[in-house]
Amino acid sequence: MIFLDTDTLSYFLAGNPMIRDKMQDAIDCKHQVCLTCINVYEIIKGLRYRNNKNKEQLFEEFLTNITVFSLEEKVIQIAADIYADLRKKGETIGDADILIAAVVISNDGKLITNNFKHYQNINGLIMENWLLE
Repeated sequence: MIFLDTDTLSYFLAGNPMIRDKMQDAIDCKHQVCLTCINVYEIIKGLRYRNNKNKEQLFEEFLTNITVFSLEEKVIQIAADIYADLRKKGETIGDADILIAAVVISNDGKLITNNFKHYQNINGLIMENWLLE
């Protein structure tokens, strides 16, 4: 399973050819492309802020073909562990990033992101950057 982070999803929705090609490659290789409910929230809130109803409708249509994972008990426990581990090391990242990472980890997935810096200190998180490869 691959999970698109919000930045990668934004590039895809904007028609970035590199991201679009990587997405097609992933689908061709039978990888399940997924999102977290946090990513969906981040995209929708941005579109509503910009009052972009057309793109919001296109995004809603896109979601009909994508599995969206919610925050279940296992995810919350993993997120709490991530937070505690980072805090003990004197590192902090936003709760949204912690929750996204926890969803990915709990589903043995890979996070596709250009924001390696946000996630680099999370143990057990597998990442890939489609803008570099």
